[in-house]
Amino acid sequence: MRNVIQAVREALQNNFKELDNWFDKEADLVAYKPAKDQWSVREVLEHISLTNYFLLLIINKSTRRALDRKRAGHNVIISSDYDHKFEEIDALGKANGGWIRPEHMEPTGQKNMDDVRNLLKQQYAQCMYNLSLLKNGEGRLVYTNMSVNKLGKLDIYQYIYFLTKHIERHIRQMKRLEKQFAGEKLLTAAAS
Repeated sequence: MRNVIQAVREALQNNFKELDNWFDKEADLVAYKPAKDQWSVREVLEHISLTNYFLLLIINKSTRRALDRKRAGHNVIISSDYDHKFEEIDALGKANGGWIRPEHMEPTGQKNMDDVRNLLKQQYAQCMYNLSLLKNGEGRLVYTNMSVNKLGKLDIYQYIYFLTKHIERHIRQMKRLEKQFAGEKLLTAAAS
């Protein structure tokens, strides 16, 4: 179980650290929108914070329930196919598209970027805190349904891992935006 918790912790550390770097990018890149129906880096960052907010509502509630169950004497049992769900989440995290987000996770593009950055830092701290509370496998005592790609029931570690894969997916999206932006800058410079 410790290897699972460590893998989730490392995914959190790596993805939130990389996310934070995007706030230091040049303002023109952060605001760059290649087409009207596409998001800017600014909107992607806001969307991630919105999605994390709703995922953390579930994670926080599940963490409290898991700790209550542990105190009530429930035993942690690990099935032989436990790693399979992480593989499904990994595959989903590498996919481009196919995720239908609810309207309340749509960015406005109007949020203050310092506020979004601070919120993401708080969300990271909350995820790490939940993991510290669930250090002995208690995260396996509660399952919550994940409708995305029909993943089904996820325990708390898997749910947090899903959150990291959602971030990873959008980091790739921002990297594509950065390449498009650089390409357009070169074309503009060449045309002048």
